[in-house]
Amino acid sequence: MKYWKKTVEVTKENFMGTTPPSIFVGRNFYPKVFVGVLTPPEREEDAWLFDYPEKWYEINASIDDIMRFRGRLIYTRWRENVFNPKQNFTEVMQESVMSKKPIDLEVWLKRKPIFRVNFDVWATPIGNPAKIKDIKLVDNPKVERKVEYLVSDTDVKAVEAVNELYFHRIEISRIQKMFSAGILGMKTERKLVPLRWAITAVHDTIGKSLLETVKTFPEINNFMVFENTYIGNHYLILLIPNTYQYELIEIKYPKSVWNVYGKEPSVFSDYEPYCGRKRYADNTGGAFYAGRLGVLEFLKKVKRQASVLIIREVTEKYTIPVGIWQMQETIRHAFDKKPRVFETFEDSLNFVSSKLSIPFGRIERKSKLLRVIKQQRKITKFISSPTK
Repeated sequence: MKYWKKTVEVTKENFMGTTPPSIFVGRNFYPKVFVGVLTPPEREEDAWLFDYPEKWYEINASIDDIMRFRGRLIYTRWRENVFNPKQNFTEVMQESVMSKKPIDLEVWLKRKPIFRVNFDVWATPIGNPAKIKDIKLVDNPKVERKVEYLVSDTDVKAVEAVNELYFHRIEISRIQKMFSAGILGMKTERKLVPLRWAITAVHDTIGKSLLETVKTFPEINNFMVFENTYIGNHYLILLIPNTYQYELIEIKYPKSVWNVYGKEPSVFSDYEPYCGRKRYADNTGGAFYAGRLGVLEFLKKVKRQASVLIIREVTEKYTIPVGIWQMQETIRHAFDKKPRVFETFEDSLNFVSSKLSIPFGRIERKSKLLRVIKQQRKITKFISSPTK
């Protein structure tokens, strides 16, 4: 692929760079994993844009744009035990990730980078790995008081710290990096967390907190369908007047990133009842938690609860995975658009069906939520009908 070509010029092993800030904690060989800071090999005024998913959606960045941003970064890496990090490099990483603005670093490499880009389903692409000899902060991180307080307070649980940062309007992508760097939570429980796991953990933690509030609200009055599309991913969000329950259905079309050689669309789903899930959503993975977050933010804003069905179509235009942030942001911004409102369940389903590229029967056969809703409606109709 063209993205595996050389993307940055590094003429020497020692350079001054500006990290967005950006870090990566891997999961291979756990608990002794690769850890690193990502930085361009020179000072960059717009370095903040190289690792800012929320802004990428806002500027409508294409896959090419995102790969160009990520291709500018050198992954200066080393090995570390997640439970007992000892490297001075790790302290530099932890200090840098607290900063709300880009920060300059001086880097010494053992050898020049390998020019390639690795892709992960949930995290943003990571490119140009290089073993590190030394790394130092050139200036002091610019840190908000709330961040500084929660990092220094080792008696606050990680769940509480994540929620406090979120409700203090710290970007989710920043919270995920701080969680991954092992600087949140009680002292005895702090450890490095593979970024892929940290992303889902933060989505799930914030989602559960929002859900506690949403469940106290009355149900919505009408059937509503929201819609949004971004970089080859098409989303339909059906809100049903009912108590909370949630399902994500993913349709992966042939030639898309996860169904490259398939001849037929593949369909996956995960469901959450009112009382919640006990197991990880294996079929849809981190997408399940990223999608739920945006819906719950909207329901909290309008002070209502609903049964929620998200249908995600992964089209052939989505050829490279750029991270689950794209689902988080596309779902969030779907609620900026005017919804289609329906008075009946049947009309809302007919509209959703008209927007899909596969027969709706495949969705109905896969969906546990639709089966539950239809069963509830049958029972309600039976109870309300006059006795003979």
